[in-house]
Amino acid sequence: ERLKSYDDDAYREAIARYGDALYRYVYSLTGDHQLAEDIVGETYLMMIEAIEGYSYSGAPFKAWLYRIAHNLAVNALKRANRMVAVEDLEQVAQPITDPAIRVVDQLAAAEVRGALEQLTEEQRHVLLLRFVGGQSPREVAQVLDKTENAVKQMQWRALRSLERLLPRPS
Repeated sequence: ERLKSYDDDAYREAIARYGDALYRYVYSLTGDHQLAEDIVGETYLMMIEAIEGYSYSGAPFKAWLYRIAHNLAVNALKRANRMVAVEDLEQVAQPITDPAIRVVDQLAAAEVRGALEQLTEEQRHVLLLRFVGGQSPREVAQVLDKTENAVKQMQWRALRSLERLLPRPS
């Protein structure tokens, strides 16, 4: 309601609450810092432009916001004729100062990236929304316009595929 009344504080609250996670999610889709920043900015602009039409229908506001960002990212990638890639996932994580841990983490991230690229586009989106974006299955369903059960099944299949694709720890 505060956003609908164009309350500046509500707008700042939305950015503070969702900004970092939304950026990480968009970056995980695009692999491009500048493009991710542009898409997140455009997401907030569209949020303000479309807020009058928003009404709570059981799905949280966050899912509505992520759906806007998801659609903008997919459209931007189509316009650029690029595949949705999972690159530099380690850059969206918190920095690690121990060099030994950093090397191990970079090797593991490269293996995960390679495995994620072998999944279907939908499976990648589900995993990125769930584990990078921190979304619940219900929120992912809203973003992808799928049922919650379909999202759970895609997540299960994606995780099983990753299990087959990733080497077992020794």
